[in-house]
Amino acid sequence: MDLETNITTEFVTENSLLLSEGPISKNAVIKIAQTFRTGTNDIDALDYVFMYLNDEKQSHTDLHHFNNVYVLDNFRPVVTNKNWRIDCGVGGYDNRLGLPPFFPTRLRFEDYIYRLWIQQEGLASAHVDAVQTHIKNNYMRNPLAMDVFNEEICTLLKKKIKASLVGLDDLSIRFSYQGEVSLKDSEEILEKVTAVHARVVKAAASAKNEGRKKTLELFAENLARSFYGFEPDFFQQNVSRIVDDVISQIHAALEIWPTLIEICYFHKDKREFPQRRIENKKRAR
Repeated sequence: MDLETNITTEFVTENSLLLSEGPISKNAVIKIAQTFRTGTNDIDALDYVFMYLNDEKQSHTDLHHFNNVYVLDNFRPVVTNKNWRIDCGVGGYDNRLGLPPFFPTRLRFEDYIYRLWIQQEGLASAHVDAVQTHIKNNYMRNPLAMDVFNEEICTLLKKKIKASLVGLDDLSIRFSYQGEVSLKDSEEILEKVTAVHARVVKAAASAKNEGRKKTLELFAENLARSFYGFEPDFFQQNVSRIVDDVISQIHAALEIWPTLIEICYFHKDKREFPQRRIENKKRAR
């Protein structure tokens, strides 16, 4: 697994992360404290594909509902300034002076800003001695092939943002990437996914179970459709449009965020924010 992006680099059935001691300032402030997570949160879309391909007895008719569980069997509390993940499922935040915004995106890497932001001098994050079970909800999710597409775009954006990082401050980060997608960028994604597509087609051709055969054929068709027929120019044009929109929104949000925090503190000093007590009716058992 690539720890900076949390993307699987190769399919494995077991995964271990060893912690090593390193310097953290005695004056560092823990801005985020979170639980470990177990369940399906560490299983990428392509992991589901490979699990299905590696089990020739599997004939589930819907790859998206083919499920497996990632189980933590040994974990330790830790304080780190080299943060390798942000869970945000169960966590506490030091919000006394404000925090950066989440990236405004539907591509599901909105918390990536915190992985970059937390690594500045004087800040740290903590993982507490507890585990949260997280099971992916497949209700109204995109088809698995589209999830593969989204994850590839997310990985591209994470790498571009991290490579162009120029500054970290109290409420934000700054990066120079403006959303350009080169032909090389798109070719690298297509090379990876077309190899997966070829493997799926081969597995479908050799499948003895008719249900498995149809499932793999349908997934191969959806994968090709999601990646614009694997046509390099057409793929690059559409990915460039998507990435440009996302990066424009992120830059705009980062620009206005400190002003919004300043407005909140100005009003907070004048009078308390409005509050309302909610009295929900108890459900009948």
